[in-house]
Amino acid sequence: MQYLRLGELTMTAQDGVTSFEENAGYNYAVISISSGKPSLQAIGETLSEITIGVTLRSALGLNVAGMLAQIDAMRQSGMPQLLVFADGVYKGNYVIVDRPVTITRTDASGTITEADVTINLLEYSDRQVVDQRRTEARPRTVKNARRVAVR
Repeated sequence: MQYLRLGELTMTAQDGVTSFEENAGYNYAVISISSGKPSLQAIGETLSEITIGVTLRSALGLNVAGMLAQIDAMRQSGMPQLLVFADGVYKGNYVIVDRPVTITRTDASGTITEADVTINLLEYSDRQVVDQRRTEARPRTVKNARRVAVR
């Protein structure tokens, strides 16, 4: 059963997902005044940060080196990846910021058989610039109540 999917990387509950942590917040500007306490002005949401802990084991039928290479390829591409949970919950687009790895066991030839991986993700927020004014055709007798913003 699929537990989560990040781009082309699919993980099941058997793959050893050990932790999932999400951090989201809101930014405020602190405005100092000459007397009294400073005031706060809301700026906007922060980008969501997600940390996924995974224990990879070849004993569970995983190609540990292959999965590490796949994670590295996604990180090096810098492309946003869709993060979707098994129940269909779409979390959004994320990029892999870094991925610390602890190799816990190798075989006699040096092949990685067990590794603990932490995948740190940062929400990818693409800024969309409106470059055209879009209007609808309507009869002259009907007044346009829609406001069109031009950036």
